[in-house]
Amino acid sequence: MEIQFHTHQREGIQICDHFLLGNCPHGSICELHHTRYPYHWQIKWKDSQVWQSVNDSAQRHLEKLYSDIERVHVKLIDKKALSGKVNLSTLKIDHHGPFSNIRRLSNTSHPEQNPHFPTEWTVYWEDGSIWKKYEEPLSHDFLAAFEDCTQEHVFQLRGHLYTMDFKHSLIYNHNTGNSHTIQLRPTYRSPLQMLPQLWTIPSSASEMRYPPTSNIPGEDPTDGYSGPYPAYWIRRPEGSVPFVQEEVLPSEVAYHTIYTLFHKSLSEDKVLLLSVHRIRNDFLWQKYCSQKDLMSQSLSAQEKLRLQKHLFHSTSAKHLGFTCQIKFDTHLSGSHMYGRGCYFTVSADQADRYAQAGKGGLRHMFLAKVLIGKCTRGKKHYCQPPQIESGRECFDSCVDNVASPNIYVIFNSYQCYPYFLISYKLLSDPVVLDD
Repeated sequence: MEIQFHTHQREGIQICDHFLLGNCPHGSICELHHTRYPYHWQIKWKDSQVWQSVNDSAQRHLEKLYSDIERVHVKLIDKKALSGKVNLSTLKIDHHGPFSNIRRLSNTSHPEQNPHFPTEWTVYWEDGSIWKKYEEPLSHDFLAAFEDCTQEHVFQLRGHLYTMDFKHSLIYNHNTGNSHTIQLRPTYRSPLQMLPQLWTIPSSASEMRYPPTSNIPGEDPTDGYSGPYPAYWIRRPEGSVPFVQEEVLPSEVAYHTIYTLFHKSLSEDKVLLLSVHRIRNDFLWQKYCSQKDLMSQSLSAQEKLRLQKHLFHSTSAKHLGFTCQIKFDTHLSGSHMYGRGCYFTVSADQADRYAQAGKGGLRHMFLAKVLIGKCTRGKKHYCQPPQIESGRECFDSCVDNVASPNIYVIFNSYQCYPYFLISYKLLSDPVVLDD
């Protein structure tokens, strides 16, 4: 049965922790919000004056930005290219765009109600132009006053009497008469950090048909599998379209590996990974496997282990269909420093330098299976790998550095298969509210 989400228009309602943990007894009549994450962002359009939820990628994008105290202004856009700007310090929207208001719904901050992912708030106080973290642990009374939208909270600390004014974002010291501007920001948790307790991922029962992928050869982006397409549960392409793409779930081992490889060089503080999809194209897979068998014939056991690598390759939205349907085009490269072929790289940040952003900053790159074979340093004028000096046989690929390659150039399109497609965007890009 598909998971049912609902939100309420009224203010002062929390997200249901029982729902997040999969045990809400009230279901669709629950008076609390039922959302996918322990946070939820909504906006009001001026014309409707109704709270409406933003899409999943915007949820994560806004939450990631909001958790960073250094972020102040964020641009919002919708699919009609209407735009506005939100001040994260005040959660107020400028009045020149189509949006009138924005709000963040939250679950409890009490660890007894949700021991797995209660909202963790950090208080920052402004010292001149610098935001400093309030190091004292926050009491339950303090958090309760904040979450209940209480205007003021009075407390004592180290012999001093303080008033926390939530309405005006101020903390006042009665003993000294000093006051400081304050902000409360949440700690960001990615979907991976909340698994497996967060039952709203995966989001539908149909996705649960997937078998465990940890022991399936080819599904780990670090193995050297060749043979029948390993993700056998993915439906076969039908009709005239030669490929299908199916999302890799955050609960899968392959997703964890790809997430780690991607963020090894692209910081989570700079980019937001939105999704990973498997590409199934049986014709391309058969061509790739046949090429691998051909290249393996004269190799030793150790050389066969080094024959294949998983490498990143950036692409634009307009070239996605061509690559997934037909092949990697070895003539599309914008750089010819190491030969006129198709360029792949070990690190995601290197591939990102050549990524072409689409609408709202959406970017794509493949984590492809690539048969590198015997490598030599490339040159600009190469249209194919040169011959090996010891005979008539040619090298299989060119690289930037033979001793420690970071870039690989492939001249035969059947030496590479577009296995995983990664979609992502820069955190500095506008937040796209709807798909």
